[in-house]
Amino acid sequence: MKKLTANILAVLTLCLLCLSQTACSSSDNNVNIPSNMCFDFATFVSSNEEGSVFTLRKSNDSELVTLTSTVRYDTKVLKPGTRVIIQYVPAGGQKPYESGPITLFGVSKITDDDVTTEALNVINSWPFDRVRMMSITRSGEFIDVWAEVFMNREPKRFVIVADAATVANEYPDLYMVFQADNSNHSARQLYGSFDMSSIWNLTTCKGVTVHYSTNSGNETVKFEKSTIIPIEPDPID
Repeated sequence: MKKLTANILAVLTLCLLCLSQTACSSSDNNVNIPSNMCFDFATFVSSNEEGSVFTLRKSNDSELVTLTSTVRYDTKVLKPGTRVIIQYVPAGGQKPYESGPITLFGVSKITDDDVTTEALNVINSWPFDRVRMMSITRSGEFIDVWAEVFMNREPKRFVIVADAATVANEYPDLYMVFQADNSNHSARQLYGSFDMSSIWNLTTCKGVTVHYSTNSGNETVKFEKSTIIPIEPDPID
């Protein structure tokens, strides 16, 4: 997916998980943010005595990158398979979006959910609030969302749901629905990663169309499956 560099301060307002017990208890709050810091949606894979492992794709169906950190996490708190945003710098001489070790500055909690299926009349019956869409992208089977919204603390509803009547279509219709938690709204950044494997992996699926509502009206984005054209061998004379 794209690097989240358009608004670094917005990302830093997320709830960061402490990097270690030492970091949690440190009184030094002066953190120098490197100019080459990367902010990316990623999957937390595992953690043991040697450190932690994360995977991510730069965008769409690009190569799955494996990043390793010496920071350890309690897997009872941060469960393997959880989608997060990581803040890091490559530390092994590799370029961004190449596998290797990283210096990990933070792991941010985000909405992490599966794309479910519901009848369209039910979806349309849900209350919703409009968003300012900052970024909606695909990384493999995940739809990654960054939006500016007005809410108090946590959304009452923030989901992506497939219209049941279109699931077997070549391009199923998916709907992103956001509902604020109360009427005392403040501008906040909202991040979510939604696993659409149940739709994306269907043999009938050639892509998906995602619908969402903004202050400018209803908008859509279409994600296509990559088409790999086999290379035919040259004929032998």
